[in-house]
Amino acid sequence: MESLADEAASPESAAELRASLKHLRTEVRGATFVLKLLVCAAITAAGLLFALQPAPWARILGVALIGCMFAHAAELQHEALHNLAFRNKRANTIVGTALGLPMLISFTAYRVAHLRHHRYLGTAMNREFFDYGDQYGDAAGKTGFQRAMDWAARFTMFHHYRVFLANLWHSLLGRDFDGETRTVSRRIRHDHFLILGSISTLTVISVAFGSQFVLWAWLLPLLIVAAPVHALIELPEHHGCETLDTDVFANTRSVRSNRLMMWFTNGNNFHVEHHVMPNLPISRLPDLHLEIRDRLRYFHTGYFDYFRKLMTRQTR
Repeated sequence: MESLADEAASPESAAELRASLKHLRTEVRGATFVLKLLVCAAITAAGLLFALQPAPWARILGVALIGCMFAHAAELQHEALHNLAFRNKRANTIVGTALGLPMLISFTAYRVAHLRHHRYLGTAMNREFFDYGDQYGDAAGKTGFQRAMDWAARFTMFHHYRVFLANLWHSLLGRDFDGETRTVSRRIRHDHFLILGSISTLTVISVAFGSQFVLWAWLLPLLIVAAPVHALIELPEHHGCETLDTDVFANTRSVRSNRLMMWFTNGNNFHVEHHVMPNLPISRLPDLHLEIRDRLRYFHTGYFDYFRKLMTRQTR
């Protein structure tokens, strides 16, 4: 399905560009992704230990760590939906599904929506899985209050939760989803049932033992940390770019960053590079960046640079 992603100026130019970069292609390394999972799990476990301590500072630190790992897991899920985590498609699906549970993300719904995003980026048909309301920063004709509400909706991920609840209700009624095949609809329903079952089990166990585990280990990290952090990670991708131009160098932004942020965003900072070659392993995106950096139209030297310029309306 990766062939759906033809974002460059024309199918011919996209093919030519990718052909000139084919030397970058390497095999998917499952061991590398397993290491990423282990690091994520270890930090999450540390967060749980802190969050369950009585000291307020420990709980705050724990919630922060867990929430950041929820957001990081969503970026790992993105790698799995492109079948870049493991060579085996089923392994990608199983792990990708688990990674999305904390943030209420259906792996199947995310995958089909995201691949369409690759296909239709730069056109009026483009839609993204994560709906932030004001998706790409079109503030024309809006009052200051309306813009403030747009940012509030974005960083709370209000629309994501609204869509999740609507899709969950749709699933409980056993209905197919508009625009999806019966098989895809069934898998989306399965994902929502799995999420509902996981939350319900966690809640029942917490209540049965008179514990606030579900609050400190899931709900607060999700609402207070994971949602705004995930929104911040995704914000630079296309926000303020020329989103009705099919040239990937016009509709997408890249950010060169330090190794910590490259790990945390799982290479999401090299977003132009990802759209140029969606099936390129994440570890090779820095190499692709070196090949195309002179063509980047929307580029920042770091996340601090991007957000500083965003605040002063200089993001180009």
